Amino acid sequence: MKDGEREVHEFMGMWPLKPEADLVKLTNTLAYNEFWTPPVLNFAEATTLLGLIRAARWFVGTSTEFGPTLYFISQFDSNLDKYFDDFVLNGRENLECIWGQCIGCPTGPQATAHDIVQYIARGQIKTLACYDAFPGLSNSQIEKQADWYAKTQKFQRAVAQGDGNLEDKVNAFLGELAQPFDHVRSAAAIDTDVGNQPQFTDVPERLGLKKAA
Repeated sequence: MKDGEREVHEFMGMWPLKPEADLVKLTNTLAYNEFWTPPVLNFAEATTLLGLIRAARWFVGTSTEFGPTLYFISQFDSNLDKYFDDFVLNGRENLECIWGQCIGCPTGPQATAHDIVQYIARGQIKTLACYDAFPGLSNSQIEKQADWYAKTQKFQRAVAQGDGNLEDKVNAFLGELAQPFDHVRSAAAIDTDVGNQPQFTDVPERLGLKKAA
C-alpha cells in the first residue's frame, strides 16, 4: 500500500498444524509475560519495542484441502527483509512456542531463531488486496504527532489559566516538544479460553485421530 514515498506492507502465511498441536501453549505465549522469554515482556510489549508492526493476528482455520492450519497476518512499516530481521529478535524459544506447533518447523536446541523465521517466510501466501487507513504515516510518526498534540493541549491550558510568566511557559513547551515521545502502549486482544472452544478442541477429530462424541 503506497501513499507517495510511504509504504505499508502486509505479510500473510499459513502452516499446517501438528496433530498434537498445543494451542493453549501458543496462546499463553502471546498473552502472558510468564510464558514469554524473558518474562519481563509479552508479545505485544516486545512488538511495540520493534516499532514496525501495526497489527498482527493469529487464527486457526480448517478445510478439506489443508486440515487444521495456523494462519498469521500482520501489517508493518519498512520492507519484508527488515521485518523478518526484527522478527528474529523475538528469540528462538518464543517463536518455537508458536510455530513449533506446525508441521515442518525447526525445533529443538539446534534450531535457531533465524531457522524458524525462514520457515515462517516459506509459508507466505499472496495478499491480493488490503486496506490501511494511513499508509502515508508510520507508527513513529503517528505516535510523535499524538505526543505533540497532548503537549500542545497542556500548553494551551497553562496559558489559559493566565498565571505565571508567558515566556517561561513558551520555553517549557518548546523544551517538552524536543523530548522523545513515549511509545503508545499496544493493545492485545487475547481470548484466554481458546482451549475450551470448538475450533481448537475438535482438531483431533478433524485429523481423524478420534471420533466425535
